Amino acid sequence: MLRKMMFFAVVWAGGMYAAPEGAGPLPPGSTLILGFTGGLDRADDPERGVRRLALAMRAMGLPGVYAETFEHYRHREARRRVVAALDANGNRRVDGEERGRVKIILYGQSLGGGEVVRLARELGKNGVAVELTVQVDSVSLGRDGRIPPNVRRAVNFYQKERLTFRGEDYIQAEDGQRTEILGNFRFRYPLLGLNPAPELSWRRVLGGGHARMEADPLLWAQIQALIVESIR
Repeated sequence: MLRKMMFFAVVWAGGMYAAPEGAGPLPPGSTLILGFTGGLDRADDPERGVRRLALAMRAMGLPGVYAETFEHYRHREARRRVVAALDANGNRRVDGEERGRVKIILYGQSLGGGEVVRLARELGKNGVAVELTVQVDSVSLGRDGRIPPNVRRAVNFYQKERLTFRGEDYIQAEDGQRTEILGNFRFRYPLLGLNPAPELSWRRVLGGGHARMEADPLLWAQIQALIVESIR
């Protein structure tokens, strides 16, 4: 019930922020990393874990790697960004030989985690493979626990603390021959434990383990390592 209330509240407020501007096709062999924020978090907020990871990836200066962030409700803009990255001939769709030009990696927190699976599934309908999906305490009204077969590797991080939103605790592949599930990893945030990172007090109190997970630098360092491994 809490997950549904959260979903509808955010969708109602969804027109508040401008989406990132799109760009053209990326060079062959590039990697496009898209991160999705949760709740009412802005995609350009440097205090949010999703955005911090994108900025950290940019700072690494890896050749051919592009990291961008979107609010979870900017589904159409994110999908257009993927299409534009692959669309070498400029016809606004992904043709056969274009599908493998760019490696796609998707990650997201809370409602952003649900968007990861939703976008991956939609890309699969167009024959576009996704190299890696990462869900962090994923929340969705859809099938965010079932990973579509166009995803090559997937991983899920979650927490189950009391008095907080709880994300998806188990993901599985729709086709185990095509998708490798790297694991479902539980993180723990005791009520009286140390806060994992500097965070606004109201967010810690009201958000509980869900918010503390979003602010956990050890979690995001682990995700960054997985992404870098997938690029190479």
